[in-house]
Amino acid sequence: MAAPAHELVGVATARLRGYAPLTALVAATRIFYRPPASYSPPYVTIDDVTTRRDDMQCVSGVIASLTVHVWTDDSNPLPNGGGALQDARAIAWEVANALHHYPLALPNNRLVTLAHTGERVFYDADGTTGHGVVDFEAVIEAA
Repeated sequence: MAAPAHELVGVATARLRGYAPLTALVAATRIFYRPPASYSPPYVTIDDVTTRRDDMQCVSGVIASLTVHVWTDDSNPLPNGGGALQDARAIAWEVANALHHYPLALPNNRLVTLAHTGERVFYDADGTTGHGVVDFEAVIEAA
């Protein structure tokens, strides 16, 4: 049996890399599970997921909180973007559009729902890096 969170991260990453409105802003090669340490923005990471059991009668279930991070700065601005925070907002919006209620097919488990639950955009502690945090909640029936 494959871990539901493992499968969710894998198929969500593939979806983001193949979603044209997002890859028009951030190349598919800049969407990572974990980027190299020296990588410069803009890029997207999809590595943050927590799970909790949600079993029902005769069904093993998991609720997964999935967080996608967006990283930008003014050194590589988007065309007509408006700066690091505006770039992060534009990218976060497309991340949300790519995954919200999209019927991802998990290899072994079954995704029941995947909902965008919110996002926030702010400067990191360095004062120059735009950081977007896009949150989702998934309900998964475990195999």
